[in-house]
Amino acid sequence: MPRQSPPSFVPDPTVDAAAAAFSAATGVSTKILRPPPRTHYAAKIQFQASPHSNWSRPVLLVDNVDRFATLAAIKSTAHIRADDPFVVVTPYLSPNMLRHCRELGLDAFDMSGNAIMQSAGNLIMISGEKRTGMASRIKDRAWTAKGMKVVFALLCEGPLVNAGQRAIAQRAGVSLGTAQSTFRDLLERGDIVQRKDRYVLADPARTLDEWAALYPSRLRNQLFVNRYQAADPAWWRNIDPQAEHCRFGGEVAATLLTGYLKPATVTLYCEHALPRKWLIEARLRLDPSGEVEVLSSPIPFAPSATPDSSSQTPEVPPSVAHPVLVYADLIATGDSRNLETARMLREQYLAT
Repeated sequence: MPRQSPPSFVPDPTVDAAAAAFSAATGVSTKILRPPPRTHYAAKIQFQASPHSNWSRPVLLVDNVDRFATLAAIKSTAHIRADDPFVVVTPYLSPNMLRHCRELGLDAFDMSGNAIMQSAGNLIMISGEKRTGMASRIKDRAWTAKGMKVVFALLCEGPLVNAGQRAIAQRAGVSLGTAQSTFRDLLERGDIVQRKDRYVLADPARTLDEWAALYPSRLRNQLFVNRYQAADPAWWRNIDPQAEHCRFGGEVAATLLTGYLKPATVTLYCEHALPRKWLIEARLRLDPSGEVEVLSSPIPFAPSATPDSSSQTPEVPPSVAHPVLVYADLIATGDSRNLETARMLREQYLAT
């Protein structure tokens, strides 16, 4: 039987256009290669400035970078994964975002030729190039807040991807049209693939990374309700969130799941308003810098599941939000102890 050659690698159009723009702007030649195996990268790029000066970077492809929180989450996730140096590729980087990339030590470039790249003590920085028409079209297809809810539901419940788009819409609390368009975009992006007669998330770890990076700026801000200050910092230990259609997120949830962290803030996700009796009993008062933050639940809470004795994943207490949400909360803080706790949480509850 003749030996079949491996399929050729076709880079993502954003990576292809961004590499070409970088070469045109800098004179540094680029070559796009297949990404390292079993990684969350979209490609690998070789850079050659001269016959004796060359380097390479795997590519972290991000749909849109328009908030500092996105860059901070990318940096935090890379810290948790102990990633080697990589380059962020995205449709467009504003001068402000490039400045933040430099502050965080992130290499990045876009489809317009804007770039920040450091190698062997040399710095390449190009800023101020206007957004291209192609970048604008891609930005329009980036995850919306409602689309983020669909992806969150799929990350939380693996079998949901084959339950039908009406079931996905109901679980995510979005319209059928939103579920359909998000599912279609995930298919076109290659985040969902069809294997035989089933759909699967192609790379759940990569999808989790992207969701966690985008969560602070795309969805979390829209879920925010209020911040409060409590008379007793330990008041949360005496409440039952589940009974009031609420769940702990952030540092408190991480403490309950890992036993590692001493929480400085209390994060509560609620399906309805914060119970009045908590306001009274804990003497919670509105305070924009308070240590208690209340957010709306991104999707309806799932009923408590019966523990699976055959599962290797520890049971999640009914008072705690899904570990995907807790993980994203920790990543968003950028705090070193929270990042270490996020790493533990990922290893124990989010093995992908």
